[in-house]
Amino acid sequence: MPFLSLVILLFFPIAAAAQTPPDQQPFECNWCEHWNQPRAPFQLSENSWYVGTRGLASVLIVDSGELALIDGALPQSAEQIIENIESLGFNPQNIDWILNSHAHYDHAGGIAALARITGARVAAGERGVIALTEGPYHPEDPQARFGESARYPSVEKVHPVNDGDVITVGTLEITAVASPGHAPGGMSWTWKSCNEDSKCLDVVFLDSLNAVSADGYRFTNHPQTLAELEASIKRIGKLPCDIAIAAHPDQVPEPEADQTVCAAYAEAARKRLDRRLSMEE
Repeated sequence: MPFLSLVILLFFPIAAAAQTPPDQQPFECNWCEHWNQPRAPFQLSENSWYVGTRGLASVLIVDSGELALIDGALPQSAEQIIENIESLGFNPQNIDWILNSHAHYDHAGGIAALARITGARVAAGERGVIALTEGPYHPEDPQARFGESARYPSVEKVHPVNDGDVITVGTLEITAVASPGHAPGGMSWTWKSCNEDSKCLDVVFLDSLNAVSADGYRFTNHPQTLAELEASIKRIGKLPCDIAIAAHPDQVPEPEADQTVCAAYAEAARKRLDRRLSMEE
């Protein structure tokens, strides 16, 4: 092989890697490759589209030409999310808000890149702001002991929200529903989707309700976190809920009009929590 060709071949992978912005450098984890498999975008409801990866949900909400995006998956997912949005005929530059379910690498990892690319503002539960801006975890997070191994790109500025706060996109109101326990500041999000006949459905983006932690953590030793998770499960189970998508989409059936989906999601979380607590006895 000629020397010049060898130099080009050796240089090309380095040059290609150098072209990837720092906030899109791949995050490595056992499930990341599986979660980041591509999935074609599809319509959830009259004003909502699934634009995430196969294993990590991201939802685009549209009203009066303005856009909002919920969750950013992994840092390496940002490009795929942008491509999915564009393939639907929407301009990512029209995204006004990026909303976060909770501040872990698999749902917030891509937010820094998406905010940079689109110029959108970012909103998250008030107690999630510290993890998004300083990271990688809020000190009270059950997964905090994972520490620096779970660090993802920080977001420069985050607008804090609390239960019942509203983010407006066009004329549409997207309401924050507190769902902490899995992570401090966890938020589910709900909005109306109405057709031309003014028939409206309640759409919900479901935050994670799993009792997952780093090794050595016991929920029974953290009564406030346990109480928050139990309250979140009850709150989500009572939501008006015609269509729902979960932060991990495989945790709910394929989205369709079914008013029982949030209640079923909460009941499954309750059973998982019961099993976890029984293991801690």
